[in-house]
Amino acid sequence: MPEEPTSAIDRFREPEYTGENRCVPCTAVNVGIALAASVLVALRSRRVAAFAFGGSLLVIYLRGYLVPGTPTLTKRYLPDSVLAAFDKQSLEGPRTGIEIEAVSESGSAPEDAESAAADGGATEWETLEELEYQRENAVDPAEFLLEVNAIEPCERESDLCLTDEFDARVGRELDRDHDVTDRATLAELFDVDRRAVTVKERGYPAIKIGRRIHKWPGTAALATDVATHYALCEQTDEWTAVPRGQRLAVLEALRSFHDTCPDCGGAIALTDETVESCCRSYEVLALGCADCEAPLLEFDPREIGGEDGGIEP
Repeated sequence: MPEEPTSAIDRFREPEYTGENRCVPCTAVNVGIALAASVLVALRSRRVAAFAFGGSLLVIYLRGYLVPGTPTLTKRYLPDSVLAAFDKQSLEGPRTGIEIEAVSESGSAPEDAESAAADGGATEWETLEELEYQRENAVDPAEFLLEVNAIEPCERESDLCLTDEFDARVGRELDRDHDVTDRATLAELFDVDRRAVTVKERGYPAIKIGRRIHKWPGTAALATDVATHYALCEQTDEWTAVPRGQRLAVLEALRSFHDTCPDCGGAIALTDETVESCCRSYEVLALGCADCEAPLLEFDPREIGGEDGGIEP
């Protein structure tokens, strides 16, 4: 149960538009309005203008805006290219993929960056990002899953399908109904100490590990990944040797291999829907359960046919 506000400031805050949910364009627009109004006031009194500007900044900090309705107006009238530049969410949508914090709260380098690059201690971000990419993409996903007998060519079409054995294993793990809010369970999924796991309070599952926030479109999607992880651990000892970041990408791809909904057993359908991010609304393609409406995957339609290096179901 959420805690009751303990002060007037707490009651004045607007969590919907502050913190991780802050709309940067909205904040910029409102600071501009506050500055313009303060300049006009300064024509009569600089002291009052300074007080008014400081008070306005405090309001924007606590509520995310100064003028009511700014978030709606910003989404409606600012060009999408401007909103996209400020949008903190992944192009895959706000409820799937990975969100990366550039630096820690202490201002230090990211926790999963090497203390020194292999070329003699260089610390350029581009070099570190390249090293990280190579480290997390060391395995060919399709080749690995074929070798461990998790997927195979489909019988009636030129595609890939789950093997009957692996599909049954995933089904058994789903029946066990693993607690996807338990830090110990999540620590096993990410192969980290449970103290490194932080469950973020959002409208969708979001798990923070170090500087990365891993996101799922719904609880059913996360539960499917957890069940598939345990099934792969049972299927082969080689699963835990796959880089952590790549394991999560493989689990996400395998969600699309199910013929029926892992959550309710109903049909799976592909639909388009409008997704709300912190700054804008845009269309995504969603793969989900037609009967229980549980989302499994969300992705930008512009990425279809692109070179994403993933597994084609």
